Amino acid sequence: MEEKEVSLKEFIEENHILLSMVAVFATIIALINNLQIQWVSKSLSFIFIIGMVVVWHELYAQLPKKMSPKLLLFRYVLLWGLWGLVFYWFLEFRGVWHAFLVIPLFGMFFYLILYSLKPLINLKFMIKIFGFGQAKSKVQIFLRGVVIFLIGYLSLYAASLFSIPLNLILDMIKNSFK
Repeated sequence: MEEKEVSLKEFIEENHILLSMVAVFATIIALINNLQIQWVSKSLSFIFIIGMVVVWHELYAQLPKKMSPKLLLFRYVLLWGLWGLVFYWFLEFRGVWHAFLVIPLFGMFFYLILYSLKPLINLKFMIKIFGFGQAKSKVQIFLRGVVIFLIGYLSLYAASLFSIPLNLILDMIKNSFK
């Protein structure tokens, strides 16, 4: 059975609650930025931006495989809007990201390494060594744990190396707009 092409109107009707939540978070963030106590304003903005990114990601996950040209355009507006918000987030909250930029970098490197290793899962020797798709022995479970630990260690190491120069670049970008 062939999937029906979803129009922008149908998508908005099905996901109006998520779209409304993104608008509510954006409005709250705009209002919070006017608070007199700066550290409260920055802290609450940071928390609500996290909420907005989570809702935005959920909205993006709801996009169908087959979509109308308008919905396809909306998809890219949604995606670039999310990336723009994340970029703003990294620039606006420099104090937070000086200490914690390593966390999203770790997640990114961990995901990239796992994603690049995914094609290896179907190789016969990998199936025998790690027991993919079959009952696993304790040795195979241990080997999987070792591999995950090594990938985690490499990801953390790479994130530590990249966080310092990336923080410097973000500082230069933020200072150029003052």
